[in-house]
Amino acid sequence: MRFLTLFSIFLIASANIFDVQADDGKNLPILSFKRIRIKSNANSRRLKRRNASGLIDVKDFIYIAIVTIGTPPTVFSCQIDTGSSDLWIPDASCVGAGCSNKNTFSSKFSISYGGDGVPWNISYVDQSSASGVTATDTVIVGGFVLKGQQFARATSMNSGFTGQPSDGIIGLAGPQSAVVPGTVTPIQNMKNQGFINTRSFGVWLGKATEGGSGEISFGGADPSHIVGNLTTIPLVRSFDSIGIWVVQLSKIAISGREITLTSANGLAIVDTGTSVILAPSAIADQINTSFGGVFSSQAQAYILPCNAAPPDLTFTFGTATFTVPGADLVIQQQGQCESAIIPGDLGGGLSFLLGDTFLKNNYAYFDMDGSAIGLAQAKR
Repeated sequence: MRFLTLFSIFLIASANIFDVQADDGKNLPILSFKRIRIKSNANSRRLKRRNASGLIDVKDFIYIAIVTIGTPPTVFSCQIDTGSSDLWIPDASCVGAGCSNKNTFSSKFSISYGGDGVPWNISYVDQSSASGVTATDTVIVGGFVLKGQQFARATSMNSGFTGQPSDGIIGLAGPQSAVVPGTVTPIQNMKNQGFINTRSFGVWLGKATEGGSGEISFGGADPSHIVGNLTTIPLVRSFDSIGIWVVQLSKIAISGREITLTSANGLAIVDTGTSVILAPSAIADQINTSFGGVFSSQAQAYILPCNAAPPDLTFTFGTATFTVPGADLVIQQQGQCESAIIPGDLGGGLSFLLGDTFLKNNYAYFDMDGSAIGLAQAKR
């Protein structure tokens, strides 16, 4: 799921791919990014569709990595999405409103193309959708050359992708949620080919005041961006079985007011593609009104004075607590300020969505093999 304002901020992978060393001595390629601001009127949410009630109108940042496919390589800008599992790009034959102004793939020009697979289609909670056929070819991502990598060639993209700066999407959820059962995802292929020891990746997001840089490390966490040690939080079993990054929140607190949560109202998806924090309407109201937020039905958000100084907001998982500074709860855009805590109901048993507002303050390590997410205070 993503949250997009009239100004879409996205990250493009720089040419600098460097290594850090994991505990086992193996070097971890680091994909570094820089933040660029462009104008956009598009709305988008990229959490893969699981139920109709999941449609929420929110505004988003986009994180984009450079992926190349084929021999010779064609370069694509792919949105990084932890809410879905498929890697897909537009095909040269793509038709539909969403195909315009995209880089496209032509299999006839790739000498490493492995042939077509089976019909493929995907839809997201904002009703954007794409369809086409699966395929295999050489894919390069994060410095890894992945031979025989499965991906999809989109021959149709609807208007939900119109105006988006990305060409396609690279999904980083578990393979269980892939459109075609048995799909070997890029991270699985990295492990299969011996590039990494574990199907995992770490995410660090820099704040705008720091230049808005960011990085993804494949195969392990980057200790240079972690304060102390990672706290391991197990994935909720019912969602882990379908490859979704869902954890149990125990409580949240602001201004000394604690809200205790249970499995009925505390399930949270951790999502690199969403800029804000989504919370159930009643809880979002408790948080926002505590520092003067007033709900706007037009904006579908809480409006704040731009000089508002909210207190810190804390999130507790078991016995471990992680903080979002109050200064990061205020988003300024187009002459007014809004709260980064957005009301909405995700459906499907999910209550919270922890996006960039949370992740730019807390480093996240997504571990498929360990069925867990590791969290730590991000080192600034």
